[in-house]
Amino acid sequence: MKTLAEIREAGMEQAFHQICRLLGGVSLDRMIQLTHLGEHLTHDPEIRRIVRGVRSYLENENHSARRLFARVMEYLPRENQERLFRSLFLHGFFLGKKRRAEFAKTNGFEPPLLMILSPSWQCNLRCLGCYTLGYARDSKGLSRETVDRILSECEEMGIFFVTILGGEPLVWPPLLDVIGAHPDVFFQVYTNGTLLTPEIARRLRELGNVALVFSIEGGEEQTDSWRGKGVYRKIMDAMDMAREARIIIGTSATVTSRNVDVVSSDEFLDFMISKGSLAQMYFLYIPVNGRADFSLMVTPEQRDLLRRRVLRARNTKPIFVIDFWNDGPYVEGCIAGGRSYFHVNANGDVEPCVYTHIAVDNIHEKSLKEALNSPLFRAIRARQPHNQNHLRPCMIIDNPHVMREIIAQVRPRFTHPGAEQIYTECKEQMDAYAARYAILADEVWQREYAACRGAASDDPRGDELQRPVASAG
Repeated sequence: MKTLAEIREAGMEQAFHQICRLLGGVSLDRMIQLTHLGEHLTHDPEIRRIVRGVRSYLENENHSARRLFARVMEYLPRENQERLFRSLFLHGFFLGKKRRAEFAKTNGFEPPLLMILSPSWQCNLRCLGCYTLGYARDSKGLSRETVDRILSECEEMGIFFVTILGGEPLVWPPLLDVIGAHPDVFFQVYTNGTLLTPEIARRLRELGNVALVFSIEGGEEQTDSWRGKGVYRKIMDAMDMAREARIIIGTSATVTSRNVDVVSSDEFLDFMISKGSLAQMYFLYIPVNGRADFSLMVTPEQRDLLRRRVLRARNTKPIFVIDFWNDGPYVEGCIAGGRSYFHVNANGDVEPCVYTHIAVDNIHEKSLKEALNSPLFRAIRARQPHNQNHLRPCMIIDNPHVMREIIAQVRPRFTHPGAEQIYTECKEQMDAYAARYAILADEVWQREYAACRGAASDDPRGDELQRPVASAG
């Protein structure tokens, strides 16, 4: 006999099936109507708030999000619209949130929204400052069976967003079969693009529950100096292939002191949009690979330049932009350690995030459930947020003393030789960087965020009030 929860879940599945039938050729007005229906499918106040926020953007004729939505609906084939809606929205947000809440009632903690998985360290490139350079590239990586088991555990807990990193994911032979075996999961696959073929692109379109995120560091000069001569041209060809196949495309840049002005420019974003990118992600260079090069780290002023330009882009361009450090105010600081995400690396070590190369558990010995509630992850979550200024969210570069406290308390193992470098021999340099950035960040926080957060607490438009007006870049 079905439980009440199973009956409700089946009812939601049926309702979403009806929504999916309406997606083909859907207009913006129809989509606004569907958000009203979606709001009534859940009692979760957080999901309802998100749905109302989406609706407010779609109702604003001048908002860039409205144009982004139109881009997505015009671009995706009818069958892929339905697959995207099922994996990303039905399971990722609605059913996933419900399962995570039910898990929390039984286990005392809520699973995160996202898992990042690196099934292999193998890669055909050797990029200048890659955070994986400390790991052994000749490692066999994870087996197909292990990855299937991990993904099944994710689904049971309500984790339906999975990002695939590496190494280069397209080097790992079972990748496409694994994606196909888990159609309810939405996968982001980060790739250098050099191994994409028309055959792989066609297969990815058929799967429909995957986005390809191309790593690119600016123009040809910046990208080739980071990734190797000729790589930029191969990325351009790969993006054309993906666009012709109507695969969801994103782009990602490692931001350094040498390329920040280029990758945050209007010209770069406009060109990525013209190549088909629907989302642009920014990751700061973090010296965690055992070969720290502090000259590559953005200066405090460059980091703030990126923040201001991202805010402006969100208001003006039809592309979804994420700045994983400067967006701390919108997620209340650090999201690592299983609060919102975690990383399983190619050796099976369960790490707090892709830049925190420490672990106490390995997936070959523990379940995900056990690893997410490990002493290491609990110690991290107990200290979040690591700073009341959420422009300084990171326990590595903004609050390095926190990371050292956690290491001293839990005594995890470092997951590759040299991973301890920034906590030992480079300790003073990390503290100095954090102190320099704190001066600027604290001033910006007080001027642009703190007062807005106070006003937002009593205002139904809180999320909008927390988003400061973008100043000129």
